[in-house]
Amino acid sequence: MKRVEGEVRKDVVDFGKALYARRLVTGMSGNISGRIDDNAIIITPSGYCKGHLKGFDLVRMLIDSGKVTAGGKPSMETPFHLALYKEGKEIGGVVHAHPLHCTILACSGRTVRTDLTPEGLLYLGKVAFIPYATPGSNELAENLRAEMKGHDAFIMENHGAITVGKDVAEAYYRMETLEYLAEIQVMAEGVGRLKGLEDGEVQKILGMAEGTKR
Repeated sequence: MKRVEGEVRKDVVDFGKALYARRLVTGMSGNISGRIDDNAIIITPSGYCKGHLKGFDLVRMLIDSGKVTAGGKPSMETPFHLALYKEGKEIGGVVHAHPLHCTILACSGRTVRTDLTPEGLLYLGKVAFIPYATPGSNELAENLRAEMKGHDAFIMENHGAITVGKDVAEAYYRMETLEYLAEIQVMAEGVGRLKGLEDGEVQKILGMAEGTKR
């Protein structure tokens, strides 16, 4: 798989704006990446609103080593992006967002049901539920790696959602579909019992200097 770097940068910028416009991300949350070839990706930088990115804001980095070859500081969630690209050679795009209804399910220990519509089954398959780990940690990347086989969509406990695709566009459209199904599910089943983070994790997150810069 190989794409022109400028095209990948444009996709990341365009679909970042779409995520923000659709309120699938807010503030500076969420992150997007796209594969250039077998060796490198483009990823969103840390601390930037996805609705106001420019092509030159983005970061180019090597998949195997994580070395930055152009741009500034990459997303704090880089470890799981790299894990997905290393394990999934067919993956060309990754979108991580915090859609409202997906996140409600994530905070109540549920994944998204895709058996509610034919589109859900055809376009998403079964959605994996990823156990909680601190954002940006290698543990979170390993939790995702352990569940990624056979899945294109993931709900992360007390965190948000991830979708992958052959390119950034497909990953984005899967995210839209995932949130649509999550909204149906929450409206039908209710919010459920929400579970907050443990006290130790709360303090850990509060102590992270760049904790809100995804």
